[in-house]
Amino acid sequence: MKRLLFLGLPLGLAILAAAWALSAFRAGADATEARLERARLKRDFVERAAVARTIPPDRLPEWRDEATALARWYFDGLTAIRNRHPSEAARPTGLAAALEDGKVAEKDRAALEEWQKLAEDRLELLRAGRYAPVASAAAEGLRLDLLAIEPGPSPENGAPALRIDFALWGAPRYLERERANEKTTIRGVSPVGFQKIGFRFLDAGGKLYGEMNGPGEPYQKLADGERWVDDFPPGILFGTWWVELFPREAATVELELLAELRGASGVTRPAPFRWSLPVPEAWKLPPGAAYQAEIREAVETVPSR
Repeated sequence: MKRLLFLGLPLGLAILAAAWALSAFRAGADATEARLERARLKRDFVERAAVARTIPPDRLPEWRDEATALARWYFDGLTAIRNRHPSEAARPTGLAAALEDGKVAEKDRAALEEWQKLAEDRLELLRAGRYAPVASAAAEGLRLDLLAIEPGPSPENGAPALRIDFALWGAPRYLERERANEKTTIRGVSPVGFQKIGFRFLDAGGKLYGEMNGPGEPYQKLADGERWVDDFPPGILFGTWWVELFPREAATVELELLAELRGASGVTRPAPFRWSLPVPEAWKLPPGAAYQAEIREAVETVPSR
């Protein structure tokens, strides 16, 4: 009996070890297949989005429907991948990855939390089918949508201002590796620069009343949403400009943004975007407030993420 036990115990342990190794191998193979499927889905999304961006900007309802359908297809694909690979471990959020070493200062933590919330809000905008731009323009293969224009307190000084949220479709991206203290950080970088933003105000008679110009770089620019949420669809850059309220005499605003796209050779190409929009009361200075300067500077920007 003792001899059988002496022989059976190692054999049982060997069987258990083999079963554990086989299970680990299968889990690893399943996780690898899930990552490959996710990468293929993201590649297909980029290709489909490139076709959708060819819809002329003046056919805004058609573009809204196509963008909504494209987002629905993408998120349905992610759900199908999870259903096929339920054991795949969830990727940590950008905030969780940044905090895992416990060396983030409290002030930096607050900024990271703000970026995480921005990425999740923009992701939900697409996932919930609420993507509905108010205007759209195209240049150099890119498409820039104005998502919302609303009054609010300026993040610079709390004064009344105008918030302009936008989304840039087709923004290219490449990975940049930074090594510091024996640790390598990989982040996505978009070679699209926002050079200048300008506003021309026309009165009710169509005559030029005034102008407001400033640097085009947004106050906030979410250039790499996938850094914060792995499910974030690729090729969409979200951002926000803050500008001063418009003069009361303005009936129409002609908005122009000059962007630059840097190619692989290092050569840059200008990409001008233009919109013409009626000016509602909410965008204007309050009664009695004077519009004083012809040229205004935009508020200082925060770094893109």
